[in-house]
Amino acid sequence: MYETLFGSKTRVKLLALLLTNTGRAFYVREITRTIDEQINSVRRELLNLKSIGLVKSNEKKGKIYYEANTKFEFYSELKRIFEKTGKTPTGEDKVTFGIRKSGDISYAALMGAFVGDTASQVDLFVVGEVDKRKMKSVLANLEKELKREVNYCVMTLNEYEDRKMLFDRFLTELMASPKKILIDSLEEETKKEGKEEKVDEE
Repeated sequence: MYETLFGSKTRVKLLALLLTNTGRAFYVREITRTIDEQINSVRRELLNLKSIGLVKSNEKKGKIYYEANTKFEFYSELKRIFEKTGKTPTGEDKVTFGIRKSGDISYAALMGAFVGDTASQVDLFVVGEVDKRKMKSVLANLEKELKREVNYCVMTLNEYEDRKMLFDRFLTELMASPKKILIDSLEEETKKEGKEEKVDEE
């Protein structure tokens, strides 16, 4: 319904991200990772929204940041629409979206008690660079559901790759255990490793 109303899936995700994060600015690559859309589509929609005044931009340290323009004529009405529906920018459940927003996440999976695996000592496994403050909020929500403390494990992408190369027993058993995968871009991240551009586009 929203795609029909607003014209495209990318535009809906972009609006949801910006309108539910008032006062926060995002650069293009950050947006593409968060809403999981192609960079050219994101750029096109940003230009469209900027042309009507709903989005504004500013340059900081060589990057162009975009955010919702609170002075736009219908800003309040649009914000209420997206807040009322509770729609996340990626169309994911709130746990997955919360984890994705907690940092630069390459992989996340629910395990252990969440999938009925009593043998597992890990309930949540995450690979990426994590903001502990943001992750704390995610864990609090999971602990409400589990009614106990969540046992979680976080590895950086480099640590994950090193352990994988060494056939680390803990990692091997972890990846072989029952799980519900929430985010998985490990293969894509591995291909990009060492090939990152020196300067982010916009």
